[in-house]
Amino acid sequence: MVDNEDLIYSQLRKEIDEHMPVNFPSTESGTEIHILKQLFTPEEAKIALYLSALPEPVKKIHNRVTKAGINISMEELEETLERMFQKGAIMGGKIFPKPKHYSMAQFAVGMYEFQVDRQTKEFAEEAEKYHTEIFYKEINRKDHLGQIRTIPVEKSLTPEYYVNTYDNIREIINNVKGPIAVRNCVCRESKDLIGDSCKSGDLRRCCIAFNNTAEYVLNRSNTSAIQVTKEEVLNLLDEYQKAGLILQPENNQNPNFICVCCGCCCGVLRGLKQLPRPSEYFMSNYIVQLSPELCNGCGVCVSRCQMDAITMINDKSTVDLDRCIGCGNCVTVCKTEARKLIKKEKNKHLPPRDQYTLYRKIMMKKRGLIGTLMMLGDMLTGKKI
Repeated sequence: MVDNEDLIYSQLRKEIDEHMPVNFPSTESGTEIHILKQLFTPEEAKIALYLSALPEPVKKIHNRVTKAGINISMEELEETLERMFQKGAIMGGKIFPKPKHYSMAQFAVGMYEFQVDRQTKEFAEEAEKYHTEIFYKEINRKDHLGQIRTIPVEKSLTPEYYVNTYDNIREIINNVKGPIAVRNCVCRESKDLIGDSCKSGDLRRCCIAFNNTAEYVLNRSNTSAIQVTKEEVLNLLDEYQKAGLILQPENNQNPNFICVCCGCCCGVLRGLKQLPRPSEYFMSNYIVQLSPELCNGCGVCVSRCQMDAITMINDKSTVDLDRCIGCGNCVTVCKTEARKLIKKEKNKHLPPRDQYTLYRKIMMKKRGLIGTLMMLGDMLTGKKI
């Protein structure tokens, strides 16, 4: 029998699942309820039920909350919303125009990432369990766009293969107009907490944020985020490449963040590796082309591959193209030039223009045409969406 407290968290889970672009499915074990209990008090969960997927001012949220029968002053509500924002349970704060705006957050990219520098071992264990049980399927689905994609590391590309601006890490960084921040990686932090630390080295500050997102992470309390220059970021990229890490920007042409990932910690990559043909589920415009006759059998590329796509057969390396996502890390260590990155001839991916377009497309896939039109109608009339 579900008690009243669990019922509140169950209702909140359903609200997040229904209204946010990325689903927040339930499990038989109730892991998602345990996660929500660590992020929200019961009183906070009741208020979070009335947040919209779009940012709203406190006054508008207050009208909705009090209409639902919750007795709270405007000042108390703002304090509660700000507290939830500061602990990474909802979106809001200084990233939005004054007066402060607040909105619901999805689990990922969202609440999970916001726990960096503040998560407990218990939270890390629950998040790991939830990902392994069900969530890896939600972030790697064929029926909608992914939130992130893969672009090649800079030194893996040769001049004859033209690189679009959105696939060129240096161009992405040079085009940033606002601040840039680097902070710790929540996935590696989680793995450290549960005693399964990263196999790719000691690099932890590997999450790069741009513009408004950089302001957002810099304005959080108790954060590892630091503001950096473009030159400093480019120097960091050399370190990331030496470690064999994969560049995963937000899946649009003007990304707000870049994740720098390994195959042992990153939730997305680990989820991909659980699937039979990872390359079919992920957005990438490049793939490795191998010339076996040039391979000297050194085997360096095998340990370098974060997707377990390379094996040695008869002292020669071979690539499983169903597992290759075109990161280019194996190319940078091949002294005999037995492999190179080439552009895909089929299934080329043109990323959406910006974050808004990306999530709009994800929501359209999720809700369908009629559902999307209904949502737009609610938005135009000022209702919670």
